[in-house]
Amino acid sequence: MQDEQQNPIPEAQDTASTPPSTGLPQEDALEQMRKERDDYLQGWQRARADYENAQKQLAQQRDEDRRRVRSNLAEDLLAVVDNFGYVTKYVPDVTECSEEFKKKFDTWYQGIGHIDRQFAEALSGLGVEAIEAVGKPFDVKLHEAASSKHVEGTVEGIVLEELVRGWKLGDVVLRPSKVIVSE
Repeated sequence: MQDEQQNPIPEAQDTASTPPSTGLPQEDALEQMRKERDDYLQGWQRARADYENAQKQLAQQRDEDRRRVRSNLAEDLLAVVDNFGYVTKYVPDVTECSEEFKKKFDTWYQGIGHIDRQFAEALSGLGVEAIEAVGKPFDVKLHEAASSKHVEGTVEGIVLEELVRGWKLGDVVLRPSKVIVSE
């Protein structure tokens, strides 16, 4: 028993997780520097990845802001475009007016048409386009049925008439077309 106390059995050491050390201070310092280097490298790589993700997120936010501004501007211009459309659609009869009035009216009407085309070009430049409705199958995503009527020889569910033009910006419907649908 006394032998056991004088010669204790050494505890098993876990040598798998730590490299064997020669005990030299230079090697310990070198190993410490390598560890610090690896830590700094990992930190730098994380910071770089965070920066790249922030850049991507910022670019996506800018694109979304631009789409929202274009959409808001287009929606504001739609009422103006509609009103110019109504002006050109409902032209008064000037056949019984004087030639001088007819000439002035014709000039005025051409000016209205020119402004209408400019608005259409501005909307097109924003990526806004009119929704084609008449003769197309009714689509709840693009059309709003104001009424329906039976017309002999037409298939059910076809847009017969457009009451108010619809508009979309890319795939986003700004305003559906208000239409009359065949029954």
